[in-house]
Amino acid sequence: MLILMTALLVAQQAAIAPEQTEIVVIGKRLLHWTGKYAIRGNKLRCSTKSSSGDRDIDALGCRAFDYCADQLAPQIAATDEKSLPKATRLTMKESVKRDLSTCVASKRITLIEELATHRKKARDVNPS
Repeated sequence: MLILMTALLVAQQAAIAPEQTEIVVIGKRLLHWTGKYAIRGNKLRCSTKSSSGDRDIDALGCRAFDYCADQLAPQIAATDEKSLPKATRLTMKESVKRDLSTCVASKRITLIEELATHRKKARDVNPS
């Protein structure tokens, strides 16, 4: 019985694709990354405050931010409309922050998958 259970566990672990494992590793390393974002008018800035130790993974944080800020550019610009009352602009800014956060989280997943696929292909071409 113990041998059967061990065989089943080994089979399950073998069934996990290396790409899926890479996705988990990248995701965990990205958790160690922190960045600093700034939006001033139409100028965007993103920089790494605390590195994950992997340049490609560090880049994912800012790439996701840049993508989402571009997608939300009209809403971001609208929050600076001086003809609106300050309270309205602040409410709009909070809404944009939520939308930006949701977008960044979603885009990071896509970028993690893309990086994992790229790394798997590189390993397949140049096995160590």
